[in-house]
Amino acid sequence: MLKFFVVMTLFFILSGNVTAKPLFEADVNVDITAENVVEAKKQAMAKARRDALNDVLLSVSTAQSVEELAKLNDNQIQHFISGVMVLMEKSSNVRYIADLRVTINEDVLKAYMAENNLPLVVGEEQTVLVIPLLEKNDGSLDLWSDANFWRQVFTDRKDIRKGNLILHDIDKNLGNITAVEANRIYDMSDAEFADVSGFNNVEEVYVLKYSLKDGKVYVKSFPTREVNGVVIGDATPQDMIEAVLPFFKDVKKAAKLENLDDNAEFVNQKIEAVYSYSKLSEWLSLKRFLETNSQVKDVKVVSMANGKVHFSFIYNGVWEKLQANLALSGYKMRNEGGYYAIN
Repeated sequence: MLKFFVVMTLFFILSGNVTAKPLFEADVNVDITAENVVEAKKQAMAKARRDALNDVLLSVSTAQSVEELAKLNDNQIQHFISGVMVLMEKSSNVRYIADLRVTINEDVLKAYMAENNLPLVVGEEQTVLVIPLLEKNDGSLDLWSDANFWRQVFTDRKDIRKGNLILHDIDKNLGNITAVEANRIYDMSDAEFADVSGFNNVEEVYVLKYSLKDGKVYVKSFPTREVNGVVIGDATPQDMIEAVLPFFKDVKKAAKLENLDDNAEFVNQKIEAVYSYSKLSEWLSLKRFLETNSQVKDVKVVSMANGKVHFSFIYNGVWEKLQANLALSGYKMRNEGGYYAIN
């Protein structure tokens, strides 16, 4: 992994004057038991950094990129971390439990992505509706009563996310109480789904039926009606949420500028690009070329490392015209599904 450290070193040398971008953040929970609390905390922090980086990466790239970064060791992962804030923690002699907010350095992450040709994609956030339904031992179903502790688990835990999904538990308001009946919601019709999703302004609904008799949660997604089950048992509220999260399907991320017509006209469109060069003067020439184009504005460097520069600019005009002008000056530009590669 020598290449990785060379990339990081060059990045910090070459981008010292680049204005820092806003940092990415992810909230993670850790619960680690080891031979002593010092070792438990050490392992917990390593896990938190890795989990947070994966979470952020899913919002800007693909699952394949996550697999690529999984090859890095804990010391290498540390290079992407700007800070860790403790939101809650408790410990014993051998156990460490905490809710942590981990900050990821966007510039360092994008520099690594550019160097390793990992795609930068648009991960638009999407809210999905969660309906926690409790099936009691006698088979009766409860959604709205105060006895439904399962719904309270989600109400108490704010800002639940998975990848680019935001999980929103159903509000106890008059509209939902009228539209959502406990005895029907798990097997709701298409018309009922349309009413519930429309009223709550979502495209996907997950009904989480917690069966006390079975000790399982049945996760049913709508409109697909796919069902998955997971054993819960006597788990903590946090563990309950973690157990069902894998069944929430990440929305397929739309690659920026993908599937555009050759003659598409851009109106103040922000373009992400990566340029490969052998000499720094070559990048300066391309930068001057763009800055003198009347339809290009706000050329900004995001990161530079090992013969590549990741930059962005605002374009207002016909895309084919820009490509033609670049070609006349000897530049080749191709869509890499999320950003443009120039050489």
